[in-house]
Parts: sequence; C-alpha cells; structure tokens
Amino acid sequence: MNRLLREHGVVVGFGAHPDDLEVGAGGLLARLAQEGAEVHMAVVSIPNNREVRRAEARRGADVIGGRPYVLFDDKENRVEDLPMHKLVRQFDQLIGDLKPDLVITHSSNDLHWDHGLVNRATVSALRRTACDLLSFLSSPEMNAQARCVGNCFADISNTMDAKINAISAHQSQLSRLDLDSSRDLARAMGRISGFRYAEVFEVLRVRI
Repeated sequence: MNRLLREHGVVVGFGAHPDDLEVGAGGLLARLAQEGAEVHMAVVSIPNNREVRRAEARRGADVIGGRPYVLFDDKENRVEDLPMHKLVRQFDQLIGDLKPDLVITHSSNDLHWDHGLVNRATVSALRRTACDLLSFLSSPEMNAQARCVGNCFADISNTMDAKINAISAHQSQLSRLDLDSSRDLARAMGRISGFRYAEVFEVLRVRI
C-alpha cells in the first residue's frame, strides 16, 4: 500500500450511490488525496432527487479532495435497473482511461443488493487490469449478518474530520446517516488496530 501514497498514484473508488464512498472509505480516500494520490470517486447511479444528490456528491468529493463522476446520469436509476453488461462496460472505460494503482469498491458481502452488483461489475472490469483492490461495507454497523468485517485496517486518524464533513455534505440523507455512529465505528476499529481512528477493508488483491 505504501507505493500508493507516492505522488501521482491513481485511486478509483466505486460507490453505488452518492454518500456510499464517503461512509465506507472517506477517511482513506481523503488520506490518499492528502498524501499526493490522484483520487477519483465514481458514483454509479442516483436513485432519486437527482439534482440535489449530484450536487451533494460534488461537495463530498471536494471535501475529500477527489474528482467526482456519475456514471449513469441521464436519469434517476437504481443499480439493479442497469444490465450488468452496461455496468461492466462503463467501469471498463473509466478504468481504461485512468489506469488506477488502487481500486476501492463495495464488498460482495454487503447486504444491500445494489452494492453487491457494483462489486461484481468492478471485479469483472478489472479482469485484465493489474492493480490493487480493496472492498468495504458502506455501513458495517447495519451489516451485522455479513460474513466478513474486513482484514485490512487503514489509519484515518488525521482524516476522520474530513470523513465526517464529507458525509455531512449529503444533507438530504442526514436523517438516515448517523454521524456519531460513523465516528464511533472508526474509533472501535482503531482500538482493534492500534490507531486513534481506522477504516476496515477486505483485501481482494494486493501486489507485493
């Protein structure tokens, strides 16, 4: 992972909807951006309130220091409404254009159906691309039945506030986004891993 922190490393995050990346990986994305990586944040679809949520996605990415994309932005969509071949084609195109060193995506163990579909599309799109791959649970505290919490801890002690501020950019969703829970979870993961705050990821591919 240390080589990803060099200047000009390229990171791509895939989130099913606006706010998913901020909740699941906002601390690590902000840390990588601060340490010189080029961070791209790809939202797959916006299921409702499109104009508002697109603007919120831009504000969240600005807080993190990432470049935002909405891959299917012609109308309101759920990921499950999109054929898998179209998902993979769009992911293929973005990955081919950006040539990432690291990709961060949803976990296959996530209980949200759209999130699992994004994981499948990501893995398929990376079939011929040499890069590291991590996955996250967007709301681990809401995924208690998932098979895997994670096996890689990222120190986000210096970017915890950025994570919270990026989540807070999604004003239309704050009634269901528990900011205190996000901080408490990161603190608990930090206690396990020896950091003040941490995010947890499943390692799908790491090149040594």
